[in-house]
Amino acid sequence: MNLVEVGLEEASYPIIIEASSLSSTGEVIRKRIGRKRGVVITDETVDELYGSDLDDSLRNEGMKIDKLVVEPGEGSKSLDVAGRLYQELAELNLHRDSVVLAFGGGVVGDLAGFVGSTFLRGLPVIQVPTTLLAQVDSSVGGKTAINLARGKNLVGTFHQPEIVLIDPVVLETLSSADVRSGLGEVLKYGLIWDENFFWKTVESLELFEEVGDPEELEASVSRCCEIKAEVVGRDELDKGLRQILNFGHTIGHGIEAGSGYGELKHGEAVIWGMIGELWISLNRGYLTDETFDQILGALTRLSLPALPDDLTNARLLEYIHRDKKVRDGVINCVLIKEPGEDIDLERVGDTELKGAWEFLRSLEVSQG
Repeated sequence: MNLVEVGLEEASYPIIIEASSLSSTGEVIRKRIGRKRGVVITDETVDELYGSDLDDSLRNEGMKIDKLVVEPGEGSKSLDVAGRLYQELAELNLHRDSVVLAFGGGVVGDLAGFVGSTFLRGLPVIQVPTTLLAQVDSSVGGKTAINLARGKNLVGTFHQPEIVLIDPVVLETLSSADVRSGLGEVLKYGLIWDENFFWKTVESLELFEEVGDPEELEASVSRCCEIKAEVVGRDELDKGLRQILNFGHTIGHGIEAGSGYGELKHGEAVIWGMIGELWISLNRGYLTDETFDQILGALTRLSLPALPDDLTNARLLEYIHRDKKVRDGVINCVLIKEPGEDIDLERVGDTELKGAWEFLRSLEVSQG
């Protein structure tokens, strides 16, 4: 077992990473939180695979549990689905001593976290992430959100979980696309914080792709959580340092929105975004050709999916300009000058973004 503490001024909490720990979820909640009434919010896929295991674990500890199930996919991160969940929660006659368990990937974590943070002015939330992306990124840090037609994560809150419970073994049932999506975030941590971890991950991609040695997988997930916990602990509300976690996300969110939140997974779009933002760093002279080529070679080993055919340069820029990170009309990107050491949030112009997009298109062609 690995334990990572997220140290905050008012709401510190533990992340517990342990292989084959799903069956002990109820015991951990009883010992650490003591809640007796809860609602599990999950999606159809996760419920079919692991729902009964979680239900048994919770009920064996005497918890009264209800379950709300949504459709899998980014489409559930919407006002319509959130509204339905509010109505269903109200019908359950919950009180503020009840707890919401977000049991699923990033979509469920964001959606359940958002609904939990706003229903009855805020219920305690426990994150039980089941995808690689959620385990290493979205379940930690307290950001919750839903999407609007005009962009991703435009409505949201900061609401730290009571606890994050991670069982890496559940990753065995992920699709290759979901594994690749999570790897995008894993590699991001290495590039912004720990270059040695980046190259170690690149050398052992099969650990994730085949969900290999549980102890090694547990250690890698733990390292990601340690990095995010340190960043969040120093900048909980995303006013400074935490913005480096957005590396790849300015261009990536534009690509994701331009694809209609369907053709590419979030992490896949972020990988394309990281390449584009690395190209801007290269174009500015921040990175050497050698460093850029080495990182590019590593990222393209992930067999990236095709970019959306109908996403033009103009449409990409339109989506990027809608991004919530835009300030006074200025687009900012996280640019890397020295992997793992020298990273800055800098203003980026439309001309550079167009150049990055043209590079991505040319790279896609050369990749076949």
